[in-house]
Amino acid sequence: MDEFISTVENQVFELHPLDTQSAFLNVPYHFFYANAGNAKNFMPFEDLRTSFYKALKQFPILAGSLHSEGNGKTSVVVDRSSLNMPEYKESSASAVHISALQECKYHHSSWPAGLTTTGAITKAGPDGCIKLINVHVVRLKDNSGVIIFVNMPHYVVDGTGFFSFVELWGTLCRAARTEDRGLAEKTASQAFCFDRSIIAKHLPQERKPLDSNTLRIYTRFNPLADWLAWLSPGTRAKILDGAKFSSDIVAHTFRVSLDALDGLCKQVAQHMPDKQASASPPPPTHVLAALLSKTVAQAHRECRQQRGLLATALSPLTSLLFGKETHQSLNLLSDMRHPLGLVDKNYMGNGLLPHNTQCPLDMLESPTDPESLARVTSTVSRVYANADAQVVGSFIDLVSARPSCFTRPAVYLAMNPTMVVITNETAFKLYKADFGDGLPEWVCTVPSFVANFVGFLPSPPPSTDITVNITMKKSVMKHILLNEAWRDIASIVY
Repeated sequence: MDEFISTVENQVFELHPLDTQSAFLNVPYHFFYANAGNAKNFMPFEDLRTSFYKALKQFPILAGSLHSEGNGKTSVVVDRSSLNMPEYKESSASAVHISALQECKYHHSSWPAGLTTTGAITKAGPDGCIKLINVHVVRLKDNSGVIIFVNMPHYVVDGTGFFSFVELWGTLCRAARTEDRGLAEKTASQAFCFDRSIIAKHLPQERKPLDSNTLRIYTRFNPLADWLAWLSPGTRAKILDGAKFSSDIVAHTFRVSLDALDGLCKQVAQHMPDKQASASPPPPTHVLAALLSKTVAQAHRECRQQRGLLATALSPLTSLLFGKETHQSLNLLSDMRHPLGLVDKNYMGNGLLPHNTQCPLDMLESPTDPESLARVTSTVSRVYANADAQVVGSFIDLVSARPSCFTRPAVYLAMNPTMVVITNETAFKLYKADFGDGLPEWVCTVPSFVANFVGFLPSPPPSTDITVNITMKKSVMKHILLNEAWRDIASIVY
């Protein structure tokens, strides 16, 4: 730790409006490592801790403090005399063996107590500060394995930055333990970009119009959202957490066979619109997103049909006052690094962009077959195809002109319970962090995230299947689990 502190330079990282778009959320993951060979020197605490602070030298932003101007503009201040040092914990779970976790397929009910030190919502710790990285390293019974919990707020990184740091940490540790000087020097010299101004330098001159739903969410007058944006990060976090933003929800993890999904893609391709049908089958993740959009909409329909007599009687009045719900708001997240040509720049800030579209409920609630699925897949593919550099530029113009608008999607999500947010994380480096004793057997987020979120993740190697995390209200999840079209392609992990 002292060596890290001695290298710190005073600096200020002005965050980009993209950084604040998901500022109320964390990026929390658990990494489960099994000591299959019963090695005595398995992932030693001291080696992990030393290499952690070596990695931190290349990510100095994680030792900074958040400062907000109250209008949505936020910065991270790294002050050597007053560092916001990471929360780094070590403990031993003498009662929990790795075999118990494996038997339960790593279900959270088998985890050691106190493993997860943060939740889905970004909030201050016991010292009153929002830590920019939390780590908890837990050694299991009889040295049978190690679990590493890592969390970073979306203020400073997205999945790309998060997993880049964890991989860096693992590589530095492995190099030190194997005395591989070449690997150590190469890794320590790796440059990461935290300068948000690089985005503006890569924006094109041309612009494309944004979709009407995105404009409505980000520009419509919303006093509650504006008030939340005016608050300090710590106060805002307390309110969101106190409002039970993640209450009454349940999460399940599924595995979708890539072979089965490819087969479904071929069936769907036969019913795609003429222009799209002439091309190759749609990407598996596009079909998967379409299938989940339909499955969730059908689950909400089942919930409406099972409401009590009072809710049924009031339905016409509700429709009169608030309008009848006719569409599902589908939010598809993409990475702006690709269209802006930033993939090779090692940019570690937030690169996530939301693409909102409205899907008619009558289309989503129709029986799921290749033909109906093709219509929704066509919408999903069209959204992703339109997510080029010109659209990225238009969105950045929008949020840059309204730095306080970053709270509006959160309020919109809370007010539109049928909205679905889908993020494709299959390209993230979940299974790349090797600390010297092999790759993790399982990587997962917190037991329950935020309602209406769906994440596509890679499965543990060598599998090419897609792991799907779904977090929904309990009443909705009940019907998802019973949906035949979803059950035909997905098997539940836990």
